[in-house]
This record gives sequence, structure tokens and C-alpha cells, in this order.
Amino acid sequence: MSELSEILNLINPDPSVLKKGRERQAAVWKGIEPDYLPLILSDSEVPELAVFSHYTLKEQFFDKEKMLAEQLKGLVGIAKANSDAQLSVRANLGVGVAATVFGLKPVFPQEDQMPWFLENPPKEMIAYRVSRIANAKTEGLIPTAVEYIEYFRRRLPENIKLYCYDTQGPFDLAHLIRGSQIYTDVFDDPEFVRRILEISTELYIRATKVYKEAVSEPLHSGFHTALFMENGGVRMCDDSSINLSPKLFREFSLPYISKALAPFSGGWVHFCGNANHLFDMYMEVKEIRGINFGNPEKYDYAAVMEKLISKGKFYFGTWPMQRGESLKDYFSRMLKPLKGKRGLILQFTRAAGMPPASEIIKLWQSLQ
Repeated sequence: MSELSEILNLINPDPSVLKKGRERQAAVWKGIEPDYLPLILSDSEVPELAVFSHYTLKEQFFDKEKMLAEQLKGLVGIAKANSDAQLSVRANLGVGVAATVFGLKPVFPQEDQMPWFLENPPKEMIAYRVSRIANAKTEGLIPTAVEYIEYFRRRLPENIKLYCYDTQGPFDLAHLIRGSQIYTDVFDDPEFVRRILEISTELYIRATKVYKEAVSEPLHSGFHTALFMENGGVRMCDDSSINLSPKLFREFSLPYISKALAPFSGGWVHFCGNANHLFDMYMEVKEIRGINFGNPEKYDYAAVMEKLISKGKFYFGTWPMQRGESLKDYFSRMLKPLKGKRGLILQFTRAAGMPPASEIIKLWQSLQ
């Protein structure tokens, strides 16, 4: 038996549980109350994986079978928990997949680190390379991503889905293509920045559509890791915008977020760092259905949830427990600001010493 087959044998989800999880998640996306708010639970105790080889991120980048093996290992703990989580994998080629259409090349600072992307085109060359976007399926790393996706489809059972390679977002892509000079360009050449943002928005849309066409996924729906997306079919990353002032963000990021999400009936936005100075502006964008924080510890949970729910949006992701907080008290704190079963798709990892996953799920539901 091959290594992939052995790993797949460890992933045995209950189809009815997967279906119920999709229904609950879809309800949150649509702003209606499910029977229970979804809990995306993963079990950290997976000793079954100790017998398998580990492949570095660099090895995975150049070998689709090794990539699939590592992606599947990440699903074993999720499948064991038997929660509302979905199971999906992707062509994990790094943040610059779409940006390589403009000639950027991947480099690996370390063997087991995701690639960074260099060889930014000269400023005067960016506009000349716009024509590549229409043929994005044959440019840069996108053909490799599609090749990996097609291989994954052939090897996976029906209950394990695919999700989109990393397409980032308009300002993140502009930052990747232009480099750090984008932050001085907003002062020195704002017209150029507006032009590159129009270009990167077009690139985000096209690169995402290439993926959706490859897997026959609807524009308005899909999967992303353990998430099921409905009434909004994409994820967007906006990490680079966090460095902008509110004034610059409103001018050089916010309009392009809206424009990029619109073809997909909206989506959810991720960013790392501290965006408290920008959060209210994110709430203005009707196409943003949900928010995910890379650093939730930098935010006030109750204040965030009050704003999200008032705008008909949701939070998807983890939130840190407080020191000495019991699981019951933690779940109660997560539920308290919601005023009903809306606005939250919570991710949680069962650590060693915690009750079994089934008891954690039962507790979560009993408090609603």
C-alpha cells in the first residue's frame, strides 16, 4: 500500500456530519440561525502520523505527491474530531502564485519554509505585462498549480475537497509585484499606485477564476481548509494594507477589496497584525462577509463581535483562551456577545489532557 493510501485510510469522516457542518456554516454566511453555531475542531493528538516521512516545504513545492501527503496529514486530526469542519487541500505553492504572472520567481530562505518571491519587474515594465493576465492559465506558477490540482483530484475521494491556491488580494499583490517601494509610491506617484491596484485586482479575479474553472466550483461558493463558503466564494488576504494609515487605506485599498470580491458575491478577508485603526472601514464593505485575524490577541473580542454582528458579518477563526480559563468559561465568553446563533465560526484545537472531541462538541452545543 502506498503512503498516500495509508494516510487516506486514517481519514474516515462521517458524510452526514460533513453535510451538517456545511449546513451550519452556510447559515452563518447567510446571516440566519443554524441549530447550533458551527465548531471547527481539530485533535492535536495524532500519533498515527509518526510512522510517515516528513517532507519539507521545499520538497513539496517540487513534488506534487509529497505535497499531497503533507496536506493530507493535516486532515487526520480534523477528521478524528468529527466536528463541523470540512476537509480540503490545495496546491500550496506560496503567496506569490498569482504574482509570478508578472515574472516573479520563488526563492527558499530555508528548506522547510514557504518561498518568498523576488525579481520584481521595473516600474515601467509592469504596464507592459498586463496582457499576461488574460492568459494567466499559462503564465508563471499557475500552470503548475493547475497541474497539482488535477493530480490531487485523481487521487482524492469525494469527501476530501480542493481549495484555491493562494491568490492574496489587490494590495498584497501590488506589494508583491512592486516590492516595498509601493509604500513610498503612494506619496511619490499615486496615479501609478492606482494603476497597479487596478492591475492587481484584475489579476486576483482572473487567477481565482482559473482555479474555479479547473475544479468546476461555483463563483459564489467553495471550500477553504475546514471552511465551507456560501453566499461568497473566496478568501482574500490583506496583510500589506495593515501598514497604511486610515487615509491611505481608504484611498488605495478599500475600493479594490470591494471590486475584487464582487464577482464572487463576496468573501472573507484575512489579515495579520493590528488593524484596529482600519477595522471600522472593513465593516463598510458590503462584499466582506467575514473576517479572520492572524493575531486575534490584538483585538477586543466583545467589541469586534458587536461590530461584526451589527453589520451582518461573521468572525471565522481561533481566539485565545485566557490564563486559567476553563473550557466552559471560554465557550461562554465566545458566545456571550452574539445575542443569538449568528456571527461566529469558531476554530478550536483539542490539546492533550482536554476532554475527548465528542465531549467538547457536546459542551459547545449545550451552551447555546
